[in-house]
Amino acid sequence: MRIAVTGSIATDHLMTFPGSFGDQLIAEQLDRVSLSFLVDDLQIRRGGCAANIAFGMGCLGLKPILVGAVGTDFADYRSWLERHGVDSDSVHISEAHHTARFLCTTDEHHNQIASFYTGAMAEARNLELHPTVDRVGGL
Repeated sequence: MRIAVTGSIATDHLMTFPGSFGDQLIAEQLDRVSLSFLVDDLQIRRGGCAANIAFGMGCLGLKPILVGAVGTDFADYRSWLERHGVDSDSVHISEAHHTARFLCTTDEHHNQIASFYTGAMAEARNLELHPTVDRVGGL
């Protein structure tokens, strides 16, 4: 039996700010915030719930089928997943949007400022499973 894993496919961009966000905020001006932080570190990690679950299953030898939507920037991530036993032939590639991204900056006190860009993931609502079922001969 084959298992299809549906859901988010994203990259996580994790940054470290060596100071305190609180030192940059002025209480009397919180209604007009415009800040920029010089960060010391950037880690880009493969993420997304569906992709992480499929990766784990692939490592266990289960050959899962990943179903979701990504941008044209997915090639390296796709190769990595496939090297770990994930079938990514049912992943939709958007021509209009980038792959979803989580961006998070953490300060020295572990406070975080984060943003999430859904991007191509929004197109996943248009996907149907029957082409995948037909392609693999059942789930």
